Amino acid sequence: MASGSTISFIPGPVNPSPEVMRALSEPMPYHRGEEFSRMYEEIIEGMKPLFGAEGDVVVISGSSTAGLESALAGFARDRKVVALVDGKFGERLAEISSLYAEEVRKVRSEWGKTPPQEELEASLDGADLLVVVHNETSTGIEHDMDLISDLASDRGVDLVVDVVSSIGGIEVRGDRWRAKALVGGVQKCIGAPPGLAPVMVRDWEGYGGAPYYLDLRRYRSSAVGDLKQTPFTPALPLFAALRVALREIHSEGLEARFLRHHKTAELLREGLEDLRVELFARSGELGKLSDTVTSFMVPNPEVVRRELAKRGILVAGGQGPLKGKMLRVATMAGITEEDVQLLLSELRKVLRSEISPEVLP
Repeated sequence: MASGSTISFIPGPVNPSPEVMRALSEPMPYHRGEEFSRMYEEIIEGMKPLFGAEGDVVVISGSSTAGLESALAGFARDRKVVALVDGKFGERLAEISSLYAEEVRKVRSEWGKTPPQEELEASLDGADLLVVVHNETSTGIEHDMDLISDLASDRGVDLVVDVVSSIGGIEVRGDRWRAKALVGGVQKCIGAPPGLAPVMVRDWEGYGGAPYYLDLRRYRSSAVGDLKQTPFTPALPLFAALRVALREIHSEGLEARFLRHHKTAELLREGLEDLRVELFARSGELGKLSDTVTSFMVPNPEVVRRELAKRGILVAGGQGPLKGKMLRVATMAGITEEDVQLLLSELRKVLRSEISPEVLP
């Protein structure tokens, strides 16, 4: 979505709509009163269809990583955990789990590719919990959660899913996946400012608690009854903005929104192919190309990124070991087909320049 003369294709935080941003300046309600309770209840109910499940939704004032730790601290505690690691955020799930788990087994692959199915199957023998990133932002891979969740369920292994960069842009099927918990983000496909972590718990059995501020049981207890509250002072302006963002999502309709994200991603990939630009990520047994983040390789990626920024186009570079080796473009939230066409036009100009002329015919 354009902001002034700049269009940001950064994979979060995205630029929220003007209506969402205006909500940040609304008068703040009393956080223990009926007005906030109504706001929070609307957010809770608005999030459930995005999670694709029925369960207890709570919202933590903190980053998505806070939400991930709140879930993993309870469900990974003293258990044998398997983490699917084929990108930065799969690695993060493994790192958080290692703080609480008895054991963490990492099923690894080269970043941008998914591990073989048989390796994941073998790792699940004797495991208690599988932790997976639905949509790996660092590489642009969407994992096949229908398949992965079946592999876990067939072996009696619990599941916690990071849906931070998919929720609101790609269908999340929490009930179908039989997940214990799902952790979302508001600053990506939902199109709200960063700073809140929505968490859904479908099944509390086995939740062993978390550090004081992150204990999801406190949030559940505060959100029941006539007044829906949070156990600690909430980031009120961010709640107000999230409510507006959710209203925009449901006004558009989830099916229409998912289709729009798919079409913009397809348009981007087709345009990159026309430019003879090689995609970085590869579809595999356990995943396919993401509809919210596309990664690709060009000569001198950081130079290309800076040149695009001069033209009012913001894209992201690689993370971790991929820094300086590729670029990432997000088709999240309010990004339109017109935005993608402009990006491709400006990228063509940059690639035709003296920076990397060998890319184009």
